[in-house]
Amino acid sequence: MSRIPFDEKELQVIGTHRTGATEMFRNMGIELPEQEPLFNRPITAKENYRLLFTGKKPYWVPTAGWAFCDVNVFRPRMNPDNVATHIVFDGEPPYEYESNTMRSTWFDLDWVYVPVAAGATVQPGSPKVPDINRWEDYVTMPDLDALDWKGCAEKNKEYLNTPQMNQLGILSGFWERLMSLMDVDNAAVALIDEDQQEGVHRFFDRYADLLIDYIDRMKKCCDIDCVLIHDDWGHQNGPFFSLQTAREMLVPYLRRVTDAVHERGMFFELHSCGKNETLVPAYIEAGVDMWCGQPINDMKMLARKYKDQPFVFGMPDPAIPEGASDEEVEKLAEKWFEELKDCRVSAAFMTPNQVFLNTLYRVSREAYAAEE
Repeated sequence: MSRIPFDEKELQVIGTHRTGATEMFRNMGIELPEQEPLFNRPITAKENYRLLFTGKKPYWVPTAGWAFCDVNVFRPRMNPDNVATHIVFDGEPPYEYESNTMRSTWFDLDWVYVPVAAGATVQPGSPKVPDINRWEDYVTMPDLDALDWKGCAEKNKEYLNTPQMNQLGILSGFWERLMSLMDVDNAAVALIDEDQQEGVHRFFDRYADLLIDYIDRMKKCCDIDCVLIHDDWGHQNGPFFSLQTAREMLVPYLRRVTDAVHERGMFFELHSCGKNETLVPAYIEAGVDMWCGQPINDMKMLARKYKDQPFVFGMPDPAIPEGASDEEVEKLAEKWFEELKDCRVSAAFMTPNQVFLNTLYRVSREAYAAEE
């Protein structure tokens, strides 16, 4: 059955939705409007993403990101990590912070928020877990029964009432959690030290249980379509560890989480900063559905290399010259799509240009409809 042809009415704004990430962008010197537009699409953004993630042709190239895209970022303040790290995005009034250093009851860690980076880290030098083989002596797993699940559902019902893909964000994946507890140098050694690997495996196994339980409860009380977990596997020059180490120490536990996400009818995005091109096979083996890599990676090369894999690459901002005319921006969007039309991609732009996005929507919508 052929799809209905593109209609210019699809570019009309039919409503608005609260922009969830305004405070984060403001800290980086970027002012975003308090409301983002909802457009007159032939299907919802979440339905379009479902087509892409299940290997079918989407209606248009979907857009990922923190705001002004097809994703509705959801980080409820019920999770103490979200509060301590200044990444609360939910249906309640803006959180009033009094300090950039806050303690999370999850693993009893102090997080230091750096506004210009819009991120937080645990101050190094005094690791909470000095010996991973005895981690049970230093920390306990968070008590999910202590969270107000009913209140979270009630307070966020309207916030999640959107055609966008509601994405539950979780701060720390396996590697980042290990770093927060041990400091990065100790954590890196623990991954490859035969005398410590058993302790790491035991911790990751229990941590996977926690993540799966948290996701399961959240899915039951809130309307979520996708789960994103932060786990930065690299730095500006390369990965923190080898592909072999990732496969041995991280993939089995991440795979447990992605399997649980998929079993519940959702999709999984890994937020993983760093120059991680060589680790893409591990992402795929772990069951990740999408990775929006930083521009330090050759994302176009990766999208072409793995285009036959069930894996979506979120492509970073195109280089739009300052002062470019609308006609020039439209040509850039057409070129962007032409180069990637045969790949499994999403547009993951940090500061979206609406002319570019409207053009990308139109050309991809027309091209995909013609293919059908």
